[in-house]
Parts: sequence; structure tokens; C-alpha cells
Amino acid sequence: MFKHLVYIEEKIARDSSTKKILEKLQPSEIVYIQHYKEVLNQTNSHWLFNKEHQKIILAKRESEFYYKGSYLTPTFGFKHFYYNALAINCLFHCEYCYLQGMYNTPHLVLFLNNQDFINAIQQFIHLNNEKIYLALSYDTDLLALEQYYPYCKEWIQFANNEPRLTIEIRTKSHQIDLLNTIQPNDNVILSFTLSPEEIQKKYEPFTPKLEQRIIAVKKAIDKGFRVMICIDPMIYSSSYQSIYSKFLDYLFEQVSPKHIHAVSIGVFRMNKDFFKRIKKNGNNSDIYYYNYEIENKMVSYSPDIRREMIMFVQNILTQKGIKNIHIYD
Repeated sequence: MFKHLVYIEEKIARDSSTKKILEKLQPSEIVYIQHYKEVLNQTNSHWLFNKEHQKIILAKRESEFYYKGSYLTPTFGFKHFYYNALAINCLFHCEYCYLQGMYNTPHLVLFLNNQDFINAIQQFIHLNNEKIYLALSYDTDLLALEQYYPYCKEWIQFANNEPRLTIEIRTKSHQIDLLNTIQPNDNVILSFTLSPEEIQKKYEPFTPKLEQRIIAVKKAIDKGFRVMICIDPMIYSSSYQSIYSKFLDYLFEQVSPKHIHAVSIGVFRMNKDFFKRIKKNGNNSDIYYYNYEIENKMVSYSPDIRREMIMFVQNILTQKGIKNIHIYD
């Protein structure tokens, strides 16, 4: 989809990383810009139309190389829990994704100065001399982008030499073979988001199928990576118990629970402003027409439904032998 037009910030036009990506893409047209926000923040544009014609923007991040983790996410027992944004927006298009309401357009921004991000975290660790948990780019899917830029490889190599750093790479991609040449390490966690087949087909139509993702999970385990399973967001329906119990039975028939480092679970939730913007942008998914409740500026199911869903899945996981369970609520 990126072979027709690529936007490039002028300041990185001659960088080696830029040239390597252009060699892979071979676009028919290149437009040089001063700043990535000129394209990303375009107004009066139709988000869903632009998603069908998604463009790639090659850019350089000048500041804000990491952020403190949200109160809505578990800290995994770490005093210092942070995340960064190595890229903006995603190759995939999941109907429940908050990114639709976060930016004016879905165009994909790749920051090619990855070493500056690494240097910033290295300085943080040096100054604090404490362990840090760093979630790499919750706002995109890095493994899906590895074909364009080796973000995962570079961060894993850095983490392999920094025992005070634990990194989490979260993905729906099945392209685990892109990491074949990388040596796993205990402070690197590959986190695979999995959804029941019914959910994947209805709300994640352009992502790899459940079977493909489970194959990737097994490959990652075989390679020696620590693997976390993310069942998030869970989507409520009158038959959710049947859907999720069948899904978990299938998952743990394929993957032994003893090989899973942790499982994280959470129900659908979203910032209310993002939610409103997504509806305004024309997303007609039934997800946006449920009778939700708003609490602390978050749209989600009622506390009773959230509690019921989380406890249901948590109980199954416990019965399967999963001891390390993290809850997003």
C-alpha cells in the first residue's frame, strides 16, 4: 500500500535508514515535508477513507522519547513503568482500537532515529540506577513494522546488555521469523494479543488469524523467548462465556500453560473523547452502539459486567495453571 506515495521529513532525507526503507518500498512518488504533523494532523479528512489509502511518513522524533505508564495499565511490579512511541498508528485496523480517535488521520509515522530513544532510556537507567519496565509502542504494532525498520531487533539487542531494563513487545503479528537471528533474553517479553476466532473475524478482519498467531506463540517459546498472552479487549455479548471458554480451551490445547510467562486480561474500554470522535468519523461497528457507562472519562461496560467477565476468564486461567495474571480495569 505504500508503493505509491511516501512522505519524508527533509531533515532525514539523506539518512541511511531512509534510503534502506525506500529501497524496500520503491514508491512511485516522494513528497518532502518539514514536519510529520503536516500530514498526520490534516483536518477535514475522512479517517476511514484514508485508512484504505494509508500512507507512510518517515520522520525524526525530537523529544519525548518515553512516557510514564497509564494508571489504567498494571505496572507488573515495577516502580518505574514507562512506554514509548517509536511509531504512530498501525498497519492493522481493529474496529475497537482507540487510535481511530487519537489522531486526525491513520497515516503511519515511522521515527527512524531509534538510537535516540535507546539513548534516552539508557540515560534514565543510569540516573536512577533502578530497574525499569518499558512497553515498546503500545500505539502501534512493532513486529508488523519490522519488515520496514528493525525496531524489535535493535531494542532486544540493547536489552540483552542492560539487565536493569525489561522490555515488552506487544503484537498481533505472526511474523516471528523476522527475529530468527536475535538471541532471546529473560528481560525481553514478547506479548501476543489473542482473540477468540469469532472476535477476530468480526472486529479484527485484517489481522492474522488466531491459528497463525498461536503458531507464532509456539515459535517464540521454542526460540526461548518469555511469552505473555494478552486477552484484551474482551468484548461482551450474551454468549461471551461460551466464546471465551472455547477459545481458552483451544489455546491451551496448543500451548502448555507452563510455557507462558504471564497472561493479561481486560475488557473493552476507551477514553470518552476518542469514543465520540470515532463515532463522528463514521465507524458503524456495533461496538459503538452498546449502552456503556462513563467513569473517570472512560467508556466501558458497567462495573458488574466488567467484574463478571474478568472473574470468569481469570477463573479459567487459574484452573489451567496460570499463576501470573495481570488485570487491566
